[in-house]
Amino acid sequence: MKYLFLLLLIINVAGAEEGEWEPERINFYFENDVFFGTDSDYTDGSRLSILMYRPDADEKWLGIPFLEGSDRTDFISFSLTQKIYTPDDLTQKELIEDDRPYAGWLYLEMGLHQSSETDLDSMMIQVGAVGPASHMEQLQKYIHDKLGSEEPKGWSNQLNNEVGIQLNYQHKWRYLPEPLWGIESSVVPYLGGELGNVAVKANAGVLLRVGWNVPEDFGSSAINGASENGIPVRRRCLFTASEPWSLSFSLSAGGSLVARDIFLDGNTFSESHSVEKNLLKGYGSFGFSGRYKNFNIDYIGTYNSKEFKSEEKAHSVGSLIFSYIYPL
Repeated sequence: MKYLFLLLLIINVAGAEEGEWEPERINFYFENDVFFGTDSDYTDGSRLSILMYRPDADEKWLGIPFLEGSDRTDFISFSLTQKIYTPDDLTQKELIEDDRPYAGWLYLEMGLHQSSETDLDSMMIQVGAVGPASHMEQLQKYIHDKLGSEEPKGWSNQLNNEVGIQLNYQHKWRYLPEPLWGIESSVVPYLGGELGNVAVKANAGVLLRVGWNVPEDFGSSAINGASENGIPVRRRCLFTASEPWSLSFSLSAGGSLVARDIFLDGNTFSESHSVEKNLLKGYGSFGFSGRYKNFNIDYIGTYNSKEFKSEEKAHSVGSLIFSYIYPL
């Protein structure tokens, strides 16, 4: 609760200083592998974010470096995110040497976004805590207790406390094929990178959406390094769409070149448990998105390739995103 209060305080102070920022969209993310019947690896995540319109595009300190924003709409996002990572066997107290470490990651994030009809640039900075200071041990044990699930017993082997600082960037393109039999579509390739003591990665992929009244945005995004869900091509375009509803289905595929991942490589500045990671990671996903007036729901099911050498089988996770789009 204290972290949520801190997030709201940052948003209120920032908005008060500018006096003109206007909320565009609120997203609440819930991610869990329970959708695929497992309880391991990246097992749980949640995120609360708010996307706000920025009328102050000429303020250099708020601009994305090296990008011209004169023909773009500028947004800023604030979010609070938590993630939980565990090995496959939660019943063992002893260290499981050939499985990934227990780890928690709790962070605040600010993102700068510049969008147009065809392009989106996003730059995010994340600051938070890995290790016991994240309080993910207490959170998982509390949830398991309330659900009547078995207590995870190996948290004494989790990563050590470490302040995490990340700078992440992503560029998306947006292409609109001609409608076919009344069905609309959009194709959104992306390219990006993550840099910090939590992760060093290069990412690339593509999203395909088909449906009716496909939103004028850059697509649905699960919790990841440098993306925010449903960033529109321009201010208020989703709420002022010609129809009060939309329904679309999506397929996505991509991959990462991973130079560092603290949740596999272990702590940066202290000795901790680690496993030998795979340098290349791939994924494929499917999903749907539905909107009626101000309310939107997304589901994304993601299938990942194996992330480390001794991993017995690849892991999958489901994402639910509930959104409220602010009216004019």
